[in-house]
Amino acid sequence: MSSYCLPIIALGAMACATGSLAQPPASAAGPPAWGVQVGGGALVTPEFQGASVSRVRALPYLSVRYGDVLTATVQDGIALNLYRSGDFTAGPKARFRFGQDENDSRDLRGLGDVDVSVEPGLFANYRRGPFSIGAEVTHDVADGHGGGIAELDAAVTLPVARTPSGPVLLSVGPSATFVTARVNRAFYGVDRSQAAASGLPAYRPTGGLQEVGMNLTAIAPVARRTTVVGLLGYGRLVGEASDSPRVRQRGSRDQFTAGLFIAYAFF
Repeated sequence: MSSYCLPIIALGAMACATGSLAQPPASAAGPPAWGVQVGGGALVTPEFQGASVSRVRALPYLSVRYGDVLTATVQDGIALNLYRSGDFTAGPKARFRFGQDENDSRDLRGLGDVDVSVEPGLFANYRRGPFSIGAEVTHDVADGHGGGIAELDAAVTLPVARTPSGPVLLSVGPSATFVTARVNRAFYGVDRSQAAASGLPAYRPTGGLQEVGMNLTAIAPVARRTTVVGLLGYGRLVGEASDSPRVRQRGSRDQFTAGLFIAYAFF
């Protein structure tokens, strides 16, 4: 999964964990309740998509939940569980996706900027016991990358230890990202003007499978309302993204991510 997607998955897992830890057991629960969690942390990611050099980013975290009906986070946007059948849930969502500034790295000079995108779409999740499968499809309607992205992930989540505040959960699983041609061209293409400004050869990729990866997330309650999350991720660029001169001459097909976050549940 693209390096910008991994923190989304981890922070989404943190929202679920902190929400469930802060709520009473199902037998004692009444109508759906609001929940608010705030926090932040540090994330080590590639300087840009396809980069070989990493940097540390400080990220805030804010999550608002209404039972299991609505989830809203800064990183993952707003999702509504409008359809439920047994272990399957689905519904609409909308999110922002961070762009890319050529000043982020000297290796991006001459390649222009990619603005923040606004992406409405749909999601679906299936969970049975410790196993889960998720998918979402979104499309940019703003002046960002201008294309569509489909993200797939699967995971097994198990308790591996216990603190006085609850179980420590470990989640591991694969992921994949599919994109349209406009997304690949925004982040991995080189048009004629960019080629003249950057010194890279022109390159016009199409869409398809962009990245596959493996993600590991550990979620540990350290107090009644406080949860710490650690994450590790590896992504491998494939297809036409991996053949980009941005990657071959200035970056790497191997993308690594690591981070540590803390969240406090107010209610």
